[in-house]
Amino acid sequence: MQSKKNTFLGLYVLLVIFDLVCGYVEASNFRVVSKPLLLLSLLIYFLIKAKRNQNTTFHLMLAALFCSLQGDVFLLFEERSSIFFTLGLASFLIAHVLYALAFIRKWNTKVTKSFWWITLLFFSYGAFLFYILRDSLGPLQIPVALYILGILAMVITAYRRKGNVKPSSFNLVFIGALFFVLSDSVLAINKFLFSIPLSHIIIMGTYATAQYLITTGVLKQGDFGN
Repeated sequence: MQSKKNTFLGLYVLLVIFDLVCGYVEASNFRVVSKPLLLLSLLIYFLIKAKRNQNTTFHLMLAALFCSLQGDVFLLFEERSSIFFTLGLASFLIAHVLYALAFIRKWNTKVTKSFWWITLLFFSYGAFLFYILRDSLGPLQIPVALYILGILAMVITAYRRKGNVKPSSFNLVFIGALFFVLSDSVLAINKFLFSIPLSHIIIMGTYATAQYLITTGVLKQGDFGN
């Protein structure tokens, strides 16, 4: 089983490198294929690994991965019309809500001081990010504010799994959630504030890492026969 996981990881890394190269050389025709392949491969991998336990978490994860795939496709065409960016934003917002709902199923009912500090830290960061972006958002202020709340819900519920799942599962999912926050932060700053050198590599590298860690982390939590 470990060899199969390593085989998939190797394939996934190759797909990520392929997409990073396509984005770096601005080969838009190839990116139409390379970018969707990332989430499509994760979706198929999760489906195969978890199909024996088709519980609520299984369906929530599949839906979240599908919405992420849909969001990736929409964002491929954002240069053609602003509507595609809005549709991509909405798709990823739904994906974050679905991830949060999946994480809530392993919610630790014991409230610790660290949870409140983590919650305060992330909401402070979300408020700061929205503050510096606000004047550049125009009509997207409300959608972006909702999106920030969505990703905060995702990362906070990921943290609340602590102590209620295997340490390896917790670490993978929470670190993945942090990578998601980093990826979206760089994307937002690059799009609305100022250009960041090698932004494509940073955004897609952290995004691909986030999705992989979250997917494998949920597989490790014990509900899927791993």
